Amino acid sequence: MSVENLRKKGSDMEDIAAQYLTGRGVCILEKNFRSKEAEIDLIGQEGNTLVFIEVKARKAAGKTGTASEAVGAAKQKKICRCADYYMYRNNIAPDSRSIRFDVVAITIRTGEKEDPYDIRWIPNAFDYVRFHRSSPHWRVF
Repeated sequence: MSVENLRKKGSDMEDIAAQYLTGRGVCILEKNFRSKEAEIDLIGQEGNTLVFIEVKARKAAGKTGTASEAVGAAKQKKICRCADYYMYRNNIAPDSRSIRFDVVAITIRTGEKEDPYDIRWIPNAFDYVRFHRSSPHWRVF
């Protein structure tokens, strides 16, 4: 599959996840927020909680594992750093509101036309690891 096709598929899965979450009360604030080293697929708000969402899609579990298993410790750290940058850019103090990191795992069921996606929303999928620095500067992100 070409890079363009992979990007299109990723974008399609993010749209499916955004629609799913919106239907469950999450207001999507931003898609594909990027920092120097990472990207957050979706950023939303549920009540007063700021929600950073990683979307992972896989065909039925096989050699690559399930979608939810694809967000390991290194990826979590990068997402947290990117979240720090988002909050810095938007003047949000991490201690001023609740922050949550969710994963939306989409399993693509090949051959299913009626309901081809199994969507699993995992709220609080991992803990926030704050980047410690006395005065953050945009270049560190």
